[in-house]
Amino acid sequence: MKIIPALSAFLFVTIAQSLLSQSQPFVYDFLRNDYSARSSAMAGAFVTVAGDPNGLNYNPALLNTIDSTTPISFTAFKHLLDINSGSLAGASRFDGIGVLGASISFNTYGSFQRTDRNGNASGEFGSQDLIINVGWGNELGEGFSAGVGGQAIFSSIDEYSSFALALDAGLYFQDTVNNIQAGASLLHLGSQLSSFGEENEELPLDLKIGVSHELRGLPLLLALNFSRMLDESDNFLGHFSSFAIGGEFTISDPLRLRFGYNNRVRQDVTFGGSKGLGGLSAGVGILVDQYRFDYAFNSLAGLGGMHRITLNASL
Repeated sequence: MKIIPALSAFLFVTIAQSLLSQSQPFVYDFLRNDYSARSSAMAGAFVTVAGDPNGLNYNPALLNTIDSTTPISFTAFKHLLDINSGSLAGASRFDGIGVLGASISFNTYGSFQRTDRNGNASGEFGSQDLIINVGWGNELGEGFSAGVGGQAIFSSIDEYSSFALALDAGLYFQDTVNNIQAGASLLHLGSQLSSFGEENEELPLDLKIGVSHELRGLPLLLALNFSRMLDESDNFLGHFSSFAIGGEFTISDPLRLRFGYNNRVRQDVTFGGSKGLGGLSAGVGILVDQYRFDYAFNSLAGLGGMHRITLNASL
């Protein structure tokens, strides 16, 4: 079977990287952000969600689920304080080649006052991030798809800047008889080519696995994802603590309701001894002809909430 060599290579890379991974903060942690209102409303459980160009950023093999139309997606994201983000993604199928996709994302962090060591003000400075991602996906046969992607990552703080290149790889399987999907992706495998300081810093290498199921007799897609599986842990089960559960309920042809829970976010947002609704998310999708409007809200408990809107079009 053709799939066996591909699976073996993917597992070999995964195991090798797990032995090399280290638990530490990463300079490019923004790479873990969600890229659309739909994925964000489902708490990031997007490794097996088909037909969306933003899937490139979660599992490049999902590009092969794009049909003959050319979907375009634009997202605006209001974070906490003065942090704002946006992204643009698109994909198109080419006969004999597969599906090619691309996305561009940015973050801006507002203005900061520059001071010297004595606290004297000397103007303002800003900080920005930019991610350019291109990918390819195609069918492997027998329900399997594979994909690869490449990222160029730019980040700047005042007059300091850094640049990195990274690779993504993924597999996707669809059982159309039982309405079950499964997938795995290895993201952000790369290195800084230039750094803020004298030493290069690690990228947030991430192994994601996921399954999803479309319920029979009920128009509900449920998805379960595990991420950060290469992070160090005190025990084996600790590798599965960063999980997300998401759902998409088709109320009618033009209306979708979405919900999600991200356990890692809930662990990270402890504030004042109460986690409140931290880690929970919800959203809505409205379809009109070839357009779809998506909205998502994510709770960070006492820290506040985040809003995303996405406009999608099929050309």
